[in-house]
Order: sequence, then C-alpha cells, then structure tokens
Amino acid sequence: MKSRSIYVITAVVILGLLVAACSGGSIIDPDDEANTLQFEGILLHGSSILITKSNEDQLPQGQLISLSFPDEMEGPPAVGSLYSYEIEPALRESWPPQGTVIKADEIRAFAGHTVISFDTAEMILEHLPGNAYLIDVRTPEEYQDGHVSGAQNIPLDETEEVILTAVPEKADVIIVYCRSGNRSAQASKILEELGYQVILDAGGIIDYKSND
Repeated sequence: MKSRSIYVITAVVILGLLVAACSGGSIIDPDDEANTLQFEGILLHGSSILITKSNEDQLPQGQLISLSFPDEMEGPPAVGSLYSYEIEPALRESWPPQGTVIKADEIRAFAGHTVISFDTAEMILEHLPGNAYLIDVRTPEEYQDGHVSGAQNIPLDETEEVILTAVPEKADVIIVYCRSGNRSAQASKILEELGYQVILDAGGIIDYKSND
C-alpha cells in the first residue's frame, strides 16, 4: 500500500510538470539567480527601460525592455534613474520585450549623461514618439548640409535659450548629437544643469549610418 502511494505521488508531480511545460509556464525559485535575468538600466518613460549594462544574450546593452512591477513593490523607479534589475527569465513577446521584476536596486537617482548609439536612438524615438526628442546641436549651416531625419536643430550656443520651449517637459527624453561628439557632451551638461531628467548622447553624425 505504501509503495502504491509513492507511485501515485510521483505520477502527480510528473503530470504537474508536464502541464506547466505544455502551457508555457515554468517553476521558478526567485532566490535562484541561475533562473533570472540581471541587468542595469535607465527608466526612460512609464515602464520603458534602456539597458545600459548586461551580460544577458537576450537583453544586450542598448536594447529596450518594458517592465511590470509586482503589487508588493512600490512601482517603477523615478524617470531618469539608474537601477540594477533582476527579472523573471520568461519574457513576453512584444516590442520592446516585456518582463516581470523580481528585485530592483537603485544605483543612482539620476543617471546623468549617457552615451548611446544612433541605432539605440532610433529605437527610442520609434518607441516613444511623443516623449523623445532628437536634437542636432551643430550650427544651422552644418544642419542644412545634412542631418539625421527627424532631428531639430538647436545650436550649442542657443541650447539654454531655446530648449525650454522646444522640450517643455523635463521628464521627456532628449537625445543630442553633433559632428564628432564634443558639442553633444557640452550640450548634455547644459541640459543637466537645466534639470532635464533623461539625457542621452548619440555622439557624432560622422558615425551615423542611415537605415533607409
């Protein structure tokens, strides 16, 4: 009788595992780091995160991810903050991919000047068309000679005067670029002093390759 009970319990466990596998579910121990994904990222807007550091193949640096936070957590961090995240390994298929947070720890309350690629800039602009701005800080003459599609021209020496009108919401994403990356870094410092919360630097247009 005892032997039969053991067989029944074993069969139930196996059946449960098979059902979970067939339904796409998984049995995850939140304390088992091998079963989680870990990375660092800046909160851009809402629940959208820019991954700034990662060793995860499916979550490379420069990728975007949308995160949901369990009810017992306080919710998303502040816009522009840099956090380390630990999330469940099962990502929901969408663009950007969606993940569920297990743990989030603040690294810096304000990420500050962050260098990105033009490919990442284009992803952000596509994902947040109403809350992200691409600013060319070169001279009007340089801008007229050729610029990235969709960019507004606000020359470096006019940044402080013009940006408050061009981007009135300081929680919106500002992406700057110039010719080689020098003026965009200077513009980023000005924007930081003005209180903008998400400042990204795409560097110089000399490194830009259009996807058109």
